[in-house]
Amino acid sequence: MAKQQRLRPVYAQTRGARWRRRLTWLLVLLIVISSVWGVLALIQWQRAEVVDGFNVRGVAVSQNDGYLDFAALKNNGLKFIYLHATQGASYSDDNFSSNYQRIVGTDLGVGVVHVFSFSSSASAQAAYFEKTVGSNIGNLPIAIQVQYYGNYSAKTVKVKQAQAKLRALVLKLTAHYDRQCVVWSTPGVATSLVKPVIKKTPLWYDTTSTHHRSKRVLFMHYSDRAVYRQNGTRQEFTGLIYNGSVKQFDNLIAFDLE
Repeated sequence: MAKQQRLRPVYAQTRGARWRRRLTWLLVLLIVISSVWGVLALIQWQRAEVVDGFNVRGVAVSQNDGYLDFAALKNNGLKFIYLHATQGASYSDDNFSSNYQRIVGTDLGVGVVHVFSFSSSASAQAAYFEKTVGSNIGNLPIAIQVQYYGNYSAKTVKVKQAQAKLRALVLKLTAHYDRQCVVWSTPGVATSLVKPVIKKTPLWYDTTSTHHRSKRVLFMHYSDRAVYRQNGTRQEFTGLIYNGSVKQFDNLIAFDLE
C-alpha cells in the first residue's frame, strides 16, 4: 500500500513564499546599498586624491554665487579668490565691484578674471576690461579664461586668428598694468590656441589630473563642487589649487590689498 504524502496547509505554503520574496528583496536592497556606498566612497577618495599635497587652495566666484562672506571663507581654509569681472567687450559681472570692495582687507590673495571672446578684437576687450576694472586687479596674475562657447568650437574657430587675438590681449593687459597674466583653459585648448603663440605666460588648467604638472601650470581648476562653509552654511564653488608651496604663493602675491 502506497505511503500517503503529507500535505502542508495552503496558508503555510503562502507564508513561506512570502518570506522567501522578502528575503530576496532584502538581499537585493543590501546589494544596491553596498554598491552605492562603494561608488560614493570611490568618488570621495578620488576627490581627496586630486587635492592631496596641495596646501594653497582657492575658489573662483561670480554673480551666480550670490553674496559671500570672504572673511568666513578665509577662516574655512581658503588662501585666494578669483573674481569674475568681464567677458568680451561688453559684459561684466554684476557682483564684481561689491565683491572687490568687501574682499579688501581679508588678507586673501585676490585675482580677477576676464573671459576671452572670439568675436571681439583684442583692443576692444582690453579697453573694456580697463574701463570696467580700473585699478582693482587684486594682487595675483590677471586671468584670461579661454573656452569654446556658442557656435565657437574646436572645429569652427579660426585658429590663427584666435591665437593672434589672444596673444595681443595678453600683451596689452600685461603692458597696461605691469602685471603678469595667466591663461585659463583646458589642456586641449592650451595646446591648440595658447602654447603655439604664448611661450612664457603661466597657464591655468581645467583638470583633475593635478599631480606632476610642469611649473608653468600655475593654477588648476579641479572641481565645480568644492564645498566650503561661510557662517555655518555649506556652499559649492569652482575649486582651485595653486601648483606650488605656501612660500612660493606668498612670493607670487604682488602686494597687500588695502
